[in-house]
Amino acid sequence: MINELYELSQSLEHYGLLKSTTHPDISNVGKVDCLVIELDEKGMPHGLRMLQKKQTAELWKHSKGCHNSFPAIRVKKPLLLPRESQKIDDNAWKKAKLSEKILMLSQLNYSAFNTLCNDIKISEWTEKQLNPVLLSKQPALAALKQLIMVFPREGQQSFFLQHFIQLLHQEILRCEQEGLLDLIKKLLIGTYDSKTGKFVADCMTYYDMYAVGEYNNSVASSETRNALIKLLNNVSIPEASKSQKTTVISPFTGNRTVGIGNKYPNPNIPLLGLTYLYSKKSDIPCLTRYTMTGTDAFQAGKKEIDDINNAIAFLTADSRKNKTWRPMSDSNREKPNLLLAYLPDDPRNNAYLAKILGDLSDFNDLEDYQENAESFYEALCKQVIGSLKDVMRKNSNTKVNLIVLETLDPGRKQIVYENSFTAERLCENLLTWNTASRNTPPIEIKIRKRKEIVSVKPICPGPNEICQLFKTNYTRSGAGKSMKQSDVSLHEIYHLYMPNSQKDRKQTLDRFFQLTVQKSRWLLGNTAYQMIADYALPSAKQSQTQARQAAMLASLLSILLYLSDIRKEDYMLDVPFNIGQFLKLVDMLHKEYCVQVRNSGDKQASLPAQLMGNEMLPIASENPVEGLNRLRDRMRIYLAWAQGATGENAGYAKWILARFEEVSSKIANVKDELPEHFTPAQQAQVLLGYLADIPYEKKKQGSSDKSNIKEENSNE
Repeated sequence: MINELYELSQSLEHYGLLKSTTHPDISNVGKVDCLVIELDEKGMPHGLRMLQKKQTAELWKHSKGCHNSFPAIRVKKPLLLPRESQKIDDNAWKKAKLSEKILMLSQLNYSAFNTLCNDIKISEWTEKQLNPVLLSKQPALAALKQLIMVFPREGQQSFFLQHFIQLLHQEILRCEQEGLLDLIKKLLIGTYDSKTGKFVADCMTYYDMYAVGEYNNSVASSETRNALIKLLNNVSIPEASKSQKTTVISPFTGNRTVGIGNKYPNPNIPLLGLTYLYSKKSDIPCLTRYTMTGTDAFQAGKKEIDDINNAIAFLTADSRKNKTWRPMSDSNREKPNLLLAYLPDDPRNNAYLAKILGDLSDFNDLEDYQENAESFYEALCKQVIGSLKDVMRKNSNTKVNLIVLETLDPGRKQIVYENSFTAERLCENLLTWNTASRNTPPIEIKIRKRKEIVSVKPICPGPNEICQLFKTNYTRSGAGKSMKQSDVSLHEIYHLYMPNSQKDRKQTLDRFFQLTVQKSRWLLGNTAYQMIADYALPSAKQSQTQARQAAMLASLLSILLYLSDIRKEDYMLDVPFNIGQFLKLVDMLHKEYCVQVRNSGDKQASLPAQLMGNEMLPIASENPVEGLNRLRDRMRIYLAWAQGATGENAGYAKWILARFEEVSSKIANVKDELPEHFTPAQQAQVLLGYLADIPYEKKKQGSSDKSNIKEENSNE
């Protein structure tokens, strides 16, 4: 991966897009509640405020790994002595109201400050590293420069802590925020740690200048961060160049250059968190490479690695989400992976590559899904293909790089999938997939929503949806149970969705047919059965999920048929599909008999636990001869009733008989005998036939045949 990112960094530099946006020692603070302390021009605490987790995550810090952090400092020891911590019980604090908490804190002795608390300081390392700021005259760094000058050093914290504690005491008396009060209590006296037997504060604090009006920007601002990164990067390379001992032969270019040293950058990447570009413990013998340990085993140029780090920052910027990065399901874990997709020849291209190669249907609710899902993929295809046209015109062999990264543990990240294909191949695959998604028969999954009935139609699934579908097991009742591991790997999914050649796709089709039929049999069967028995799925969140998953699986089966050169114009006339239709008509006839005869016309009365067609679906979809033979004997009583039915309630039964005749003729017209066993592709057609609407031709106007009644109206 590091080679591909180096190529990307060179491309970004060529187009003038490689900006100095990262530095190995500058990163984000993290998602924790934080207390911001504002200092006056003399360095004394003057004001404070609380930040929520999301706000804290946007702050920057300068640190050496997990040490020497500034201006974000995690205070580990309470500011007051342990005897003060013992005055407030943690359980009583949790139950207390705001006024009671203020009363508890007011009883503390605020002059008993803890001399062992020496966390609030600027370290010698930080002072040395940030010395260029003191020499700088940039207005954007003025606030940070002042903060460094007045912040307490080692051994000078006592006076600062006294003023800080008094400021906290004043804030307690006027505090109206319970969250702020909890944070102040944590900082002052901490909470009891049963493992160590001590009181621990473990409170994140952040320091800024109070007189913001005197500076162009605050310390915490992104302007200060960007100016500091640019300053430190400009200073570090000339200093390193002075020492010839640090020069190495670049593994990328073969030229001699200034080496990266003993630490690679560890950027904070979306979804992955802190990620080391290269990290090997020097004291573990098995990690020795070419008799070298640690970073010596792979010494690259400092500028090269910094450029790679900046390239990662470019790819994963918030403004590039869905274009060059987005979350992607992991086939083996619950946590999402990071998907990267980009054009090395045009890195800033606005094509939604990451979205179309990852998750296509991130709709918030059923209504949004229903209104936009059907046309969404086609519009997305047009956007991507349109954005790539100019690039392909300049270079017909331009590549698209696709990388999926996963987190093994906090210290290890790895590539779970990687591929590179031409933009032309990408466009061909997208158009094929889009056309294949229209290979579905007329299917509408109805759901009750308050007093209305909404319909969900099959839509085009993408790699993320396919991965999620195969991470769910469905019971006979249609209920889904999520699993951690998918039945198909990302390699298999992308061989189907985005193959480098048609040969790659053909090799995986049989496996997908078998798994998809096996996975969807109970879900599609139950979904169709509920619509036959109750006209629509109930208005529950589970039903919405069931309808969406059933629509996805029906679409996936249709796509697999198209990719196997089986078109709906043909398979809807073939035996397997019409056996599915036949089973659906059996259920409709069985239900009508139960309503009219068993329940004396009461449509609200209960029906049998299972209707005949649904009962025979698992058998007939695999062994059509056996399934139809079993139905032949059991259907006689219901057919005889329908043929002899008279009166105003007989119309629907006559309509079903007419449809039986149409479907049966399609089955009987087959030249060859019915096979004893259906292939997975034929089983897919049976399932689609059972779920699809029953087609029929209306009779001409003026006809008095009452059997010509719409299925939908009759089922309501």
